[in-house]
Amino acid sequence: MENGKTDLGFSADSQILVEWHERYSMGIPKIDEQHKELLRLTNELYASCLKGNDDESKARFKLTIGAMVNYVSEHFSAEERLLQRVNYPGYAEHKREHDSFVKKVLEQVKEFHDGKSFVPNNFVRYLKDWILSHIAMSDKKYSEYIFKLKREGKL
Repeated sequence: MENGKTDLGFSADSQILVEWHERYSMGIPKIDEQHKELLRLTNELYASCLKGNDDESKARFKLTIGAMVNYVSEHFSAEERLLQRVNYPGYAEHKREHDSFVKKVLEQVKEFHDGKSFVPNNFVRYLKDWILSHIAMSDKKYSEYIFKLKREGKL
């Protein structure tokens, strides 16, 4: 963020929905940076929700949600490649969680674009809750597996 502007080019709101805490860290720098970016984008969406329901706010939300969808795809692909590389035994379940999340997000985005009943604030809170619980449970499991392999000299 530069000069009070977010990476997407609009002013940041002082209120944020979620902050990064070290307890979310996987100990894998690339993944941790990607998780931080997911939280930043969630906060961008939240800030756009706080701006109101005018055309400019809707445009900001639309721009940010597009960035979120693209970044989620990028992050999940990177994570899945890592899990395949280390032969993570929970890979299939982890991928199912990712696929289910992406499906839900894309359904919600389609409803938003189609003008159907859509509550942006509820959507943003869903993103926050899913991301944090996924990091705390599913991602921690594979992180523990990777560090076990490292301790055993297998990586």
